[in-house]
Amino acid sequence: MTELRSADLRWGLLAAGTIAAHFAAGVDESKHGTLTAVAARNADRAGEFATRFEIPKAYGSYEDLLADPDVDAVYVSTPHALHKEWAIAAAEAGKHVLCEKPLTITAADAEEVIAAARENDVFLMEAFMYRLHPQTRRLVELIASGAIGEVRAVDTTFSFDSNPEETARLSDPALGGGGILDVGCYCTSLARLVAQAATGQDVVEPTEVSGMAHLSADGVDEYATGLLRLPGDILATISCGIRLTREDGIRVFGTRGQLSVPQPAWIHPLRKPGVSRIILTPADGEPEVIEVEATQGVFAREADHVATHVGDRQAPELTWAETLANLRTLDRWREAVGYGRPS
Repeated sequence: MTELRSADLRWGLLAAGTIAAHFAAGVDESKHGTLTAVAARNADRAGEFATRFEIPKAYGSYEDLLADPDVDAVYVSTPHALHKEWAIAAAEAGKHVLCEKPLTITAADAEEVIAAARENDVFLMEAFMYRLHPQTRRLVELIASGAIGEVRAVDTTFSFDSNPEETARLSDPALGGGGILDVGCYCTSLARLVAQAATGQDVVEPTEVSGMAHLSADGVDEYATGLLRLPGDILATISCGIRLTREDGIRVFGTRGQLSVPQPAWIHPLRKPGVSRIILTPADGEPEVIEVEATQGVFAREADHVATHVGDRQAPELTWAETLANLRTLDRWREAVGYGRPS
């Protein structure tokens, strides 16, 4: 494969849903990417999407897009259960891969995707876009610098109430439905990131995982809570849901204070530059609002991050080891709550 310069990265979109629209807008605003093609199972839908974003090519099958020599990198945003199949197919077609989170349903499946990327010498990254935002990087800096002393505990929540008719995939166990895989993956990622910053380790996993959930009649977790014991004896409470609105955010508790972020994962504004806030509350002082400015929309930042590191085959902030550690944690959380056992 010819080594690409960042400015040469031409994107093909595998699926034409809501998240693909966010990413397409991001590529339009990026410095090092262009939109070349989009594919959907329905050719009319692909055509409408292409018209909306002025994409030159629209395909009615994923296979046709992967056969297009003008596509350098593929963004996979199919339902979770299809990520493995199409990420592997993209790698085997010689395309670089950015795949929506979770990379796959299980850690074992992710190992197969990573093996395909390695064997075909292509870039692969799981699309946890929040990890690339200045807000996240500033949170890590504050923890690592000891701004709140030694970290003792973390609470993080990402939960919403979806419309079952409009989000059927979230209710279907065959498609990897449920809150743990859809948004709980952010909670495990965040909790682990805090522990990594606090301990100075590149990748950490919990030594203990427990949890409870309300399961649907089909065995899908509609809302769930987990408990993690992380390195440094950091205790994390993680909560998620697809049928329950809760207050999203993260709070990190240390021996000299606490940090809180209202929207640590799904950061707004999504498409445009803007200012987000981290609240630092010393144990013996008043809260301080730390403003973090982003000069680029988060999806544009993600596209440029891939372009910058495409020659490295892995992104330094979202390595394959990081993806596997998070998926192993999710595997354990789902097992703990009895995922797949009908209520």
